[in-house]
Amino acid sequence: MENNTVLLAILIAVLLVVITIIFKWPCYMKQRTLPPGPTGFPIFGCLLQMLLNKPTFRWIHSVMDNMNTEIACIRLGGVLVIPVTSPELAREFLKKQDSTFASRPDCMSGRLSSNGYLTAILSPMGDQWKKMRKVLASYILSPAKHNWLHDKRIEEADNLIRYVYNQCKNSLEAGDLVNVRIAAQQYCGNVIRRLIFSKKYFGNGKEDGGPGPEEEEHVAALFTILTYLYGFSIADYIPWLEIFDFDDHKAILKKAIASTNKIS
Repeated sequence: MENNTVLLAILIAVLLVVITIIFKWPCYMKQRTLPPGPTGFPIFGCLLQMLLNKPTFRWIHSVMDNMNTEIACIRLGGVLVIPVTSPELAREFLKKQDSTFASRPDCMSGRLSSNGYLTAILSPMGDQWKKMRKVLASYILSPAKHNWLHDKRIEEADNLIRYVYNQCKNSLEAGDLVNVRIAAQQYCGNVIRRLIFSKKYFGNGKEDGGPGPEEEEHVAALFTILTYLYGFSIADYIPWLEIFDFDDHKAILKKAIASTNKIS
């Protein structure tokens, strides 16, 4: 009996919160000085309309054409998307208001990939980003460091040519094709490993100069992270849904990140 009473009280409280949001939301939106935009649902905004109208960029253009505006405000969950079609307004964003709009967004994929925004590329603008930018400019991307690493890049380019040549020779004998995409991906991985870890292989590699299983796993994990980085995830717009991981983005990213950490 007591459990039923508690459950009923919780349901009534949730219902009151939902009703309050529904009735207060229009007044709240009117008080904010925002560009015109489509009317969305409470909490979800225009997420449902966006998902039902693909491709998204054409839906946004059609909304702006119907409203006869060069700037709009489309609310996706808790995120406000401000598209513009006017060159003058674009310059306003990129020049005069650059400090306001230059920061990177806070999203699940960026947070996981950068281990809590410890890197420079994915970190939102702030003290950590300024510190890492200084490190990159002074030590990693400086002309002196670029010249010092020149020989390593040349060596890996020679290894790439040698590997593709061996693949061509073997494919002629076996009647197979050479996958140039894999060769290019492994070249990128080899250069990064030489620059960061001062070694080409985590394992022993192959006799023809190709990657071993450790290198293949490492590069595959890196490209998986790049595929899902800043990809559309419902949790980026409604953060409390992240725990459910409806689209499996979080699980896939965690697995790929664990793979790179294990090997490196």
